[in-house]
Amino acid sequence: MATVTPGSTDRRVLIFDVMGTVVDDESVGHEQATALLTGSGLAPERIASLLQTWEQRVDDAMEAVRRRRAPWQGHQRLRRDCLQQTLDDTGTTLGRDTVNELSAMIHHLRPWPDSVEGLATLRTAFTVVALSNADPAELIDLSAAGGLAWHGVLSAGSARSFKPDPAVYRMALDQVGADAGEVMMVAAHPWDLRAAAREGFATAYIGRPHAERPAPDDRFTVIAEDLRDLAKILTS
Repeated sequence: MATVTPGSTDRRVLIFDVMGTVVDDESVGHEQATALLTGSGLAPERIASLLQTWEQRVDDAMEAVRRRRAPWQGHQRLRRDCLQQTLDDTGTTLGRDTVNELSAMIHHLRPWPDSVEGLATLRTAFTVVALSNADPAELIDLSAAGGLAWHGVLSAGSARSFKPDPAVYRMALDQVGADAGEVMMVAAHPWDLRAAAREGFATAYIGRPHAERPAPDDRFTVIAEDLRDLAKILTS
């Protein structure tokens, strides 16, 4: 059920997380990866283990960049390097085309069913901006393919880091030319919203399958079921 903190939704810029919030990265990404790996002859149990290991390695690699324990590299390159390390560690051999396709899956992720309509409604009243750990090319391609109409697309790479590094949210404020008090962060990930709130953003939590649930002490400005629901709350 939608909830709203009274008098706290007067914002002119909505900044959206993309992966998991606007596009279905979990089930669609897993579907695409499983199809590619099945076509390469891998057994289902090996596929599940490989994907889990790859995902964890990507998370660890991004954390190392955030903490300045590793040099900066872009999102797609980082994902590809982590995939190759996972393949090497598990003794898995894949063709170059398959590795390339797995590394580039984000370019082809599909929006949630409510995303296109919700964004279209919200952009009539607000400036709507994407802010993602993905590279600009990844964001441009998935937005074009999915019919996502943004006023602007921002990559954490412009801060040479990844969310939830505070530098990413400060970069976003600078790029959109707004004060934190004029901005609401929209995400399906409580960790993303907590980091944005620490920089002074209002927050909108979107419930999505597979995403982390809020902690008992989380307090978000808005809680919505999806982007259509958010549009109703903010434009009514």
